Amino acid sequence: MRITATRRGIAIGGALALTAGTLAGCAAGGEESGGGVEITYAVQAFSHDAIRPIVDEFTAETGITVKLESGPSSGADLLTQLVPAFNSGTSPYDVIDADDPAGAALVAGGWLEPLGDDVTGAYLDDLSEGMAESHELWNVADGNTYRLYHNYELGYSWANEQLLSAHGLTAPTTWDEIEQVGEALKPEGIYAFGDAASKPGLTFVYLAYLAAQAGGDIYAADSGTREAFEFAKELIDKGYSPKDALTWTYDQSNAAYMSDQLATMRQWTFFNDVAPGNAEWYAADKAVIVDPPAGPAGAKTWAGGWGMAVPKSAKNKDAAMKFVEWMNQPEHAVELATASSFFVTARTSVLSELGDDGIVAALKHYADSGFIVPRPYHPQAAQAETIVDDIGQSYLTGQMDIDEAMMQLKSQVEALG
Repeated sequence: MRITATRRGIAIGGALALTAGTLAGCAAGGEESGGGVEITYAVQAFSHDAIRPIVDEFTAETGITVKLESGPSSGADLLTQLVPAFNSGTSPYDVIDADDPAGAALVAGGWLEPLGDDVTGAYLDDLSEGMAESHELWNVADGNTYRLYHNYELGYSWANEQLLSAHGLTAPTTWDEIEQVGEALKPEGIYAFGDAASKPGLTFVYLAYLAAQAGGDIYAADSGTREAFEFAKELIDKGYSPKDALTWTYDQSNAAYMSDQLATMRQWTFFNDVAPGNAEWYAADKAVIVDPPAGPAGAKTWAGGWGMAVPKSAKNKDAAMKFVEWMNQPEHAVELATASSFFVTARTSVLSELGDDGIVAALKHYADSGFIVPRPYHPQAAQAETIVDDIGQSYLTGQMDIDEAMMQLKSQVEALG
């Protein structure tokens, strides 16, 4: 299936493309506003204008006023800014947004309130198969649900079909075909495939993507992980993928792709807006979402996201629970996804209502095809991902061999407990 980058269908954005938000105001919930309870919801600032009309629907229906505050744009920032308050038994917010690693850390710390069946019921019934697996892995502990996804991002495979066609080629569908395309384009100074793989964080993202295609559990340093590491290095060593990508940010990988240095790349949802925004370069067949190239375990990519949670120390927990329940009803999930791509998920309601066009059509195709696997899980995800970053970089830059890399990866992750 091929889907071109487009502005149609929903408002396209994406958290990864935007400037980091900062915590503003930090006013505690519980104020009286207009005679009713006021709660605060900390979510990235770029989404506020888009979701405000839907939040106002909630207020009109319940009488609960919602103050939107600017939440952090990274899980690390969230933990840095909120854990001290949580440790002191207070919270500046009634509802928070957390990504996967931060959510796991907050659950492990005992700082989140379990969400009851009345809050989660309609949400759970509305999850697609792949999203249900991610939810169970990242949002549930000890039989309790602590977070509900409103954002579900995955890395798509993008192909410049115009460039490929000009050289008599088509988008690679397997690892072997990436190498074949790479060999054909090498004399032209064009790389078959690229991805931003710098530290911190992006080396992990890239290697976890390849490990999914190899059927590996990256934290176990198993045979699939070994294959993924070796394939990534082979692409660099043979000149099919740029070594410079080991220092690239996403802005740099996008720039390389849009200057026709890369024939294909892995990139998040936000490139769906970036590509047509470059009017001088853009044509529909230059930014086409294609199936992920299949490794030994098939065509795979991983997904993760942000979700709503209620701190244990929130001042207005009852009102916060009503807000989380209401916002995650199927009909409101569709409204939110229509308003902002930061609220797009692989929920059955969203895919059914919006899955005929744009990025949601790509999400539906990937979900229906079984391409999506959960983000690799570890209860201390931030530390575990840093270990992958460090060892992955050392191996890909030739500072250690594959046996040493796998031994170090396994032992260091195991040491986390």
